[in-house]
Amino acid sequence: MRCATEANTMQALVKYHGLRDWKLRIPYHDSISVNTTSLSTRAIVTDGQEGVLVNEKINEDAARRLAPVVERLTGNSGRRVRIRVESVNVPAMDAKGLGFSSSAGAALTLACHRLLVDGEPDYKDLSRVARLFAASASRTIVGGFSRLYAGKNDEESFAERFADEKNLDLRMVIVPLPSSVRTEEAHREVESSPFFHARIESAQKRCDEMEKAIVGGDLKKVGELAEQDTLELHSLTMTGKSRMIIFSEDTLRIVAKVRELRANSVQAYFSMQTGPSVFINTTEEDQDRVRKTITKLGYKTLLSGVGKPARMVRARREA
Repeated sequence: MRCATEANTMQALVKYHGLRDWKLRIPYHDSISVNTTSLSTRAIVTDGQEGVLVNEKINEDAARRLAPVVERLTGNSGRRVRIRVESVNVPAMDAKGLGFSSSAGAALTLACHRLLVDGEPDYKDLSRVARLFAASASRTIVGGFSRLYAGKNDEESFAERFADEKNLDLRMVIVPLPSSVRTEEAHREVESSPFFHARIESAQKRCDEMEKAIVGGDLKKVGELAEQDTLELHSLTMTGKSRMIIFSEDTLRIVAKVRELRANSVQAYFSMQTGPSVFINTTEEDQDRVRKTITKLGYKTLLSGVGKPARMVRARREA
């Protein structure tokens, strides 16, 4: 028996940094993201075999992170489950900060649920399960514009979709950039920044402002909040014990061009996650101009709209 799923990546508009509970992967504060339409992970889960393959390679880290997902879905029964998991990122690329961990966690969680649990999934409940793989996966699995509530325990920490493209028809020009930095490393040292506690208070407040702006269709406010959140996040990373600088010269070059576009009456706002890749938030009217401008600088770009929740698909051989 086998089943196949697909989940889109996400752009975190208000990002979490660090985890209050590493076992349950519960962040210190809420976070908000929007799914993309141009990047995704496809997963196939087959019973009776064993192994975890990511982009056709054995991946021990993915196997470790998937183990609590399977345990939760089997009711913590301790029974041995033999499943073979295969996932592939589409399109495949060497870039960081695009949200592929979130789409992998969402796709694999839904596929495992389909294989191991009777009945249709409740996405709110499933967001708690996906969180065990990656906190961002809990938002990705519900799709659209979603918010992860960082509660005090497992039951209180879940994600819900609160808006979609009908509220805000956001367009994204995504600029993939490579990096050797692992997101997990940045999360683990964030508490060593002297600005960490101020960040918790600031980000929690920003979530309420961001949700209000999205529901109200206010792109300017959404873009400004995402830029502020991005700069704040990276300031923490740079002031942690390792003084980790994640963005690159290319990142700064793109940010400068986005600001130049905005000075010329183009609606464009930059956003980065824990990586150098840049999301440029814009409108349908301005997306082509933004993309052409960034392409002329020599960078590959992808256009994206507001993506859907994780879903079942027909099994494909290449996955």
